[in-house]
Amino acid sequence: MRGQRAMNDITEPTVPILVCVDGSDEALAATRWAAGYAARIHAPLRLVHTVPDGDWYGSAAFVDGGALEDDLRRIGENHLALATDAAHAVAPDQLVETVIADGTLSDFVATTSASLIVLGSRRRSAARDLLLGSNTIGVLERATGPVLICRPGSEQADDRRPIVVGVDASTQSDRALTLAMDIAHTFGRPLVAANYWGVAAQAGIGLGAGYIDWERVRAEEKRWLDAHVSVLHEKYPDVPLTTISSDQSPGRALTALSADAMIVAVGSRGRGAFLGTLLGSVSQNLLHHAECSVLIVR
Repeated sequence: MRGQRAMNDITEPTVPILVCVDGSDEALAATRWAAGYAARIHAPLRLVHTVPDGDWYGSAAFVDGGALEDDLRRIGENHLALATDAAHAVAPDQLVETVIADGTLSDFVATTSASLIVLGSRRRSAARDLLLGSNTIGVLERATGPVLICRPGSEQADDRRPIVVGVDASTQSDRALTLAMDIAHTFGRPLVAANYWGVAAQAGIGLGAGYIDWERVRAEEKRWLDAHVSVLHEKYPDVPLTTISSDQSPGRALTALSADAMIVAVGSRGRGAFLGTLLGSVSQNLLHHAECSVLIVR
């Protein structure tokens, strides 16, 4: 197929964008979005499908384990072929490499380099996400770079919805802001940088909240946000920028913004096993409840 090469033929130094392919419509939608982004930033696109290790087959292996594995690989090749076609429908000249890997998807992403990992996502309840989203959870636990959970509709080229990014003083947040600004620039979208500081809800203030000059606090927080974002915005002056600073719950406020956004980006705050530090956090809340694609950046 046009633009497709074997992995060993890829000589470009650019780290690829990686898409996890499982044959679902959601994975194809994620592939289309990733292809559009890769074409715009001149990055190679890597499509990966994983085949479980033999132990996973259980009693079926006693019938003919080798034949079963061959069948699974053929199915994977078909999935990758369809995904390659989907990528080239968006970007005909896009360089695409396909990989069938043994083991789990989380094992693969833990040992490979990617500038961005993209996964398709069905719209589910939080309970079903926790029970059925094993690939998503595994990738988030072990990926060392940014991960985009791509909701249906994000691949629409004429979509004018903004990119939203949650901003705080953390290193992960700065990385999320940088990538969000770059995506907004790449797709010609506006950027909304939001800082929800939520001081009134923090433990230890209590009745003392009545003695705080909240107007001054709000003004200082807004000045900090504007100054913080302006440094990066100077590099992307073409990106329409809106800043929001408010004393609200970050999870709820960003989820509300997601209803009219293309992507909501946040820093992971991960310091080890990803989900172990995210349960109950803003990132975890967005993964379950956001109405748009969610970008998690370490």
